[in-house]
Amino acid sequence: MALARLCAGSLLARPFFRHGEAPGLLSVAFKQTVAEQLGLPEPPKRPLTPHVRYIKEQLEENMKRFPTLSSQEVFIKTLDIWKSLSTLEKSKWTTEYGREKEIYDVNYKAYMEKLSPSQVENIKKLKKKRSEDKTKRQVRRDKKKESELLGKPKYPGNAFLLYVSSLDRGEASAKEFVTAAATNWHKLPEQTQKVYRDKAKKLLEEYQQQLLQWENKMVKQGRIDLVRVNQLGGELKDTLRGRKQKN
Repeated sequence: MALARLCAGSLLARPFFRHGEAPGLLSVAFKQTVAEQLGLPEPPKRPLTPHVRYIKEQLEENMKRFPTLSSQEVFIKTLDIWKSLSTLEKSKWTTEYGREKEIYDVNYKAYMEKLSPSQVENIKKLKKKRSEDKTKRQVRRDKKKESELLGKPKYPGNAFLLYVSSLDRGEASAKEFVTAAATNWHKLPEQTQKVYRDKAKKLLEEYQQQLLQWENKMVKQGRIDLVRVNQLGGELKDTLRGRKQKN
């Protein structure tokens, strides 16, 4: 939990992505494919779309061209360059994609024909579930962002995070920094840790009061969808639960 919140925070305003990494192209590590989850052979690999292929080819060069930009900023700039290209300039990548897509379509059709009707149905069901789960995650992210824009108080962090915020990351990677911080935290004298715990406790109490005030404000504005269910009265609680069940 602490590590998750730490990664979501600023970490002394230093980015987690370093040059050589492409946030928009990174696959989700260790996530099972549909075929893996169902115990089926992997289908033919879909070719990269023209703009993704272009970004993949140009990203490293643009890292060198714009050394002062972060990885994410270089990625966005590369995408903007792609958008500014003329149809003729894009033809190299669109033509290559079209050729590979034709081959892919033939191979994918042959792959699907080898599967049984039940296997095909299982693939459809799992893809549908994944799509629904993705939509739910996006809804949660949108609500979180909206809540922040509406002034929702930010969780202050626990004692360890307060300790981490007092450190200088230097040139260490995120993993190295967090590992070293955790090791050093456990070596701190109990009295020193207590200082951070007491501060975290005080900040948490203030946060809970601020959160309650904010939630009361949201209820008055009719935004009960942004409020914790246990903070609502009986009728409002039932209404919110009903909405969540529908979603």
